[in-house]
Amino acid sequence: MAITKPPELQVKKFDIILLSHGHIELLVRCLKTLYAHTATPFHLIIVDDSDVNDPDPANSLVPEYLERFNKLKDNVTYIHSDKPYKEGNQIFNIGLKHAESDFVATIMNSITVEPHWERVALQFMFEHAEVALVGLKCLRPSGLIESAGIAFNKFVPYDIAEGHPSHRFVELYECDAVQWAFAFLRRKAVTGNIHEGIFHGFKGMDDIDNCLVLRKKGYKVFYCGYGCGTHEPRATRGSDAPEDIRLNRENQEIFYHRWGFWKDYQKAGGRKALLPARTWIT
Repeated sequence: MAITKPPELQVKKFDIILLSHGHIELLVRCLKTLYAHTATPFHLIIVDDSDVNDPDPANSLVPEYLERFNKLKDNVTYIHSDKPYKEGNQIFNIGLKHAESDFVATIMNSITVEPHWERVALQFMFEHAEVALVGLKCLRPSGLIESAGIAFNKFVPYDIAEGHPSHRFVELYECDAVQWAFAFLRRKAVTGNIHEGIFHGFKGMDDIDNCLVLRKKGYKVFYCGYGCGTHEPRATRGSDAPEDIRLNRENQEIFYHRWGFWKDYQKAGGRKALLPARTWIT
């Protein structure tokens, strides 16, 4: 039987916004897989707020490592802040200012990509101008699915296919939202539509909120199971401290007010209801 080559990808180059925050071991692994498993030429925009004065070497060495990495590669824009970024949308907007292509991937330093993760999603977005966002399959380190898109059960967002075997959900479908830990954006659609200062820091709901903003603008959000990566959720900014849980709950309530879920939330018992303590995606 003759072996035929896959059709040539019509997208010749794309951008990647990589969010970096300490944890040099995660960062090195993320970068290694990006360069090993990405077939399409890309421009890498690293937005980093690692602290050189952090007592933990795994965090303090990141800026020095990235400065050297930037000098070794010819496709990197490295942006460092001495002050911690306030929220994910701030980082995305900074990255978008340096983007050069029509399509931009968002990747956390806690993601490791698998071979050819980008090809189907990029081609799909090229062929469907109405699609602003394509989320890719996120696996847990256990190998089970973490997220194959996001849907709503009344007012509660949940990750589709969570806990299913990794070989399932290899398909394309429209959904309510996707995680921004590992996704593709249409630069024209998202520029000017990623709003800052709505939620408390990195404590949940802003990636889902971004999806609903884009859908309200008339764009579509899709999941693509043909691109896959392993995600270590909450590896860099997640916390179960009482203050973080409180801010997470407040962000949920802000979200429910913004999108017309408030009455359903109150009927379910408000804060007494069993709601997921969904911390932001890093």
